[in-house]
Amino acid sequence: MVGVIVVYEGENITEGVYKLSDIGAFEATGFRGVMRGKVEDLQEFLKKVEERIQPPTFLPVKRIVPIEEWFYFSPEKFSDIVKERIEKYAERIEAHESFCVRVERRGMKGVLSSKDLEREIGKYVFDLLKKRFGVESKVDLEDPDKMIVIEMIGNLAGLALICKKDRKAFPLIRVK
Repeated sequence: MVGVIVVYEGENITEGVYKLSDIGAFEATGFRGVMRGKVEDLQEFLKKVEERIQPPTFLPVKRIVPIEEWFYFSPEKFSDIVKERIEKYAERIEAHESFCVRVERRGMKGVLSSKDLEREIGKYVFDLLKKRFGVESKVDLEDPDKMIVIEMIGNLAGLALICKKDRKAFPLIRVK
């Protein structure tokens, strides 16, 4: 099973959960237009959703973010937990590849800052890669080869590494 976050533009998130129930297990998150789910096969799921956003169905899915793992956290321990877990994602970045870290925070307003976390965790990954390869890796905030994604929903966070080729093949994979 693969985790996903689906950003839904429809009026009723319950309706969105129902309309996707035949291709995955979904639940509302309590945040407007955001559902969390699990699917058997990510590529098949993406293909089916891409079909359903077209006429005559017009399923109002704005974007999808694949998630490889979920974990609960307390705000004061968030950075430490991420740094422990992120090393296995950094190992999948090659010396010649550019990267960036993206954090989308839902909840924890005034407690955690997405931009500050992106800088801190990005520097940590940069240092890991420099130590591993002996040279500085390229950071590309616009169109990186590999993107480490952290999605926060309250005190639940998801992590994933998303490749450029997957973002190009499936336009619904978009990270804020």
